[in-house]
Amino acid sequence: MRVEDFRLDEVEVLGTFVIIDDFSGPQNKVKYFTHDEIQHLPISNISDVLNCLSGLDVRSRGTTNAQTDISLYGGTFDQVLVMLNGIPVNDAQTGHYAMNIPITPALIQRIEVRQGNAALSAGAFTGLVNIITRQTWEDQYTLQMDAGTNASVHPLMVGSWARRDVHVNVSAEYARSNGYYAPTEEDKEREALRNTDYQLANLYLQTRWRNLDAQIGAQYKDAGLGTGYGFASTDQFDATRTLFASIQNRWDFGSFWSLSAQASYRTNYDRYEWHRGAVTNRHWTHSTRAALEAEYFHPEIGTTTLRAEIQDDYIRSTNMGEHNRIHATLSAKHLYEHHGWIAALGAAGHYNTWFGWNGTGYAYVGYTSLFITASRSVRMPTWTDLYYKAGVQRGNTDLKAEKAWTLALNGQYTWDWRQAGQLHIAGNIFYRWGQDIIDWTYDTTDSLFHATNHQSVNTFGLEGNVAYRLNEWLRNVSIRYAYTRLSLDVATEKSNYLDHLRHKLVLNIDHGIYVWSKGCVGANWSLRWQDRVGTYVDIYGTAGHPYTPVLLLDGNIYMELAHVRVAAECTNITNRHYYDYGGTLMPGACGRIRITATW
Repeated sequence: MRVEDFRLDEVEVLGTFVIIDDFSGPQNKVKYFTHDEIQHLPISNISDVLNCLSGLDVRSRGTTNAQTDISLYGGTFDQVLVMLNGIPVNDAQTGHYAMNIPITPALIQRIEVRQGNAALSAGAFTGLVNIITRQTWEDQYTLQMDAGTNASVHPLMVGSWARRDVHVNVSAEYARSNGYYAPTEEDKEREALRNTDYQLANLYLQTRWRNLDAQIGAQYKDAGLGTGYGFASTDQFDATRTLFASIQNRWDFGSFWSLSAQASYRTNYDRYEWHRGAVTNRHWTHSTRAALEAEYFHPEIGTTTLRAEIQDDYIRSTNMGEHNRIHATLSAKHLYEHHGWIAALGAAGHYNTWFGWNGTGYAYVGYTSLFITASRSVRMPTWTDLYYKAGVQRGNTDLKAEKAWTLALNGQYTWDWRQAGQLHIAGNIFYRWGQDIIDWTYDTTDSLFHATNHQSVNTFGLEGNVAYRLNEWLRNVSIRYAYTRLSLDVATEKSNYLDHLRHKLVLNIDHGIYVWSKGCVGANWSLRWQDRVGTYVDIYGTAGHPYTPVLLLDGNIYMELAHVRVAAECTNITNRHYYDYGGTLMPGACGRIRITATW
C-alpha cells in the first residue's frame, strides 16, 4: 500500500499501532504511538511491540525470540495475514512461522492492523498486520547493544540513507541467550528450562527509487523449546531458516490512472527435533506470488481499483509429504468521499486448486471518524491442518475452508488543546459469524487431537483506547482494553486451538524524571492484565488445569542525550509464575542494559 493511500477509514482504528505522522485526509491529524515512542517501550523484538495492543494475543513458547504466535480479535494464529511493506510473509505450512520476519523494531515506521477491508485477501480471516519500515528521507544510523540475564546479548545496526530519489534501509542484528529463568518451577520444569537457549541472526535490505521498491531479508534461528509441543520430552529443539524477497513498482499515467505490479518469494526451512540432536521432522516451504493492480481516480466519482493476484505454495516434508497448490484472486473495489462522508465497496473471487471458488468482500460507510463495516472473509487450511501426523496430532484431508461474516462499528476522536496536551479516544465493537472454523479437538475414542471443522463459532468483541500526551514530563499515558467471547465452550469441546484471551488490559505510562535542555531522564512502565479462556495439560500430563488471570509489569529507566540513549530494562518485574501455552512455564523477571547511539 502506498503511503499516500493510507487513510484511517481503511484501518481498524483501535488496531492501528502507529499512525503516520503527516496523515492528511478526511479526519483530523493525529499521532497515536510514534516511532520515537516505540523506542521507549521495554521491548526487544516485533512480537513485544505487538503485545502492547489490546486486540492482539501474543503467545510464545518460552522467550519471544524462540517462537511466537499472534492471533487477532479472538481468532487463531493461522487466521491472521502478516505483511511486510504490503507483501504477505505468511508460511503455508503453519501460522507458527508467520512471525519469522527479519527486521528489528528500530526500523519500524508504523504497524497497521486492519479488519474490515482486509477481507479481500484470502488469508486475512480475522484481519491483517502490516509492518511498514522507515520512510524518512533523512540519513539516520543506529547502533545498539543489549546485554542481560542468562548471558543474553543483542547487538544490532540500522541505517537509512537517502540521496535524491534513492532511499536505502538496512539492518543487521544478532541475539542469543542461554535460556531463561522462571519462578517456583517443578523438577521436570527445571529440566525443561535448561533447554530454552536460542540464537538468532537477521539481515534486511530495502531500496526505493521513485516508485520502485525492492526488499530482501534472511533469518537464521535455533531455539530450544523445552516442552513446547508436548510433555513426554523436555529437550525439544527447532531450527528455522527463512528467506524473503519482493519487488513492486507503480506507474502513473496522467492524473487519473496508475498501474502497480508486485512479485515476491518466500522460503522457510524447519528442522524439528523431539529430542535435541535427533531429527524428527524436516519441512521445506516455498511461496511465489505475483500481483497486478490498476487504479482509476476521478475527483467526483471516487477511486476504482481492479486487482489480479496469483500465488503458488509448495511443501516437501518428511512428515506431510510433497504437495503443491495454486491460489488466484480477482478483486474490485471502489472508494467514494464527499464532504466528510466516506463509502467503500469491495468484492473478490478466490480460486484454489484444492478448494475451488470462494467469495469475499466488504462494505463500509462513515462520516468523519465514525464507521460501520460489513465483511465476508475466508481462509484455506494450512498443510499442517491437512496432513500433520505425529504424537497425538492428526491432520484431516477432508477439511473445508473457513468462512465468516463480520459486522463492526468503530470510531475515534482527538482533542488537541495545544499547551494542555492531546487526548485521543477510540472504540470498536464487532460480531463475527464463523462457519467451518478449524479446531484441533480431543477424541476420547483414540486419545488423539484431530483437526476438525466446527459447524459454527460466533465471536463478539469490543475494544477501547484512551491516550493522553502532554510534554517531555508526560510523554504518553494510555489505557487499552479488549473483551472477546466465543459461542463455543472450549473446555466442553476439549479444544486445543481456540483458547483465547477473554480480557486484556494494557496500561502504559512514559514520563520524565529529570529534564534539561540537552536531554532527559525518564521511565516507561507497561502493566498488562490478561485472562485466558480454556484449560491446559501440565508438564506431568494431568489435564483440566484452567488458565488463571495474570498481571505483568514491564518497565525501564532511561537517559537520553543528543545522540546516545542508555536504558535499564526489566520484564515481568514482579516475577509472576504463569502459563500461556499449555504447561510451558513462562519467563520470570529478566533484566538487561541497552545502549543506543543514533546520528
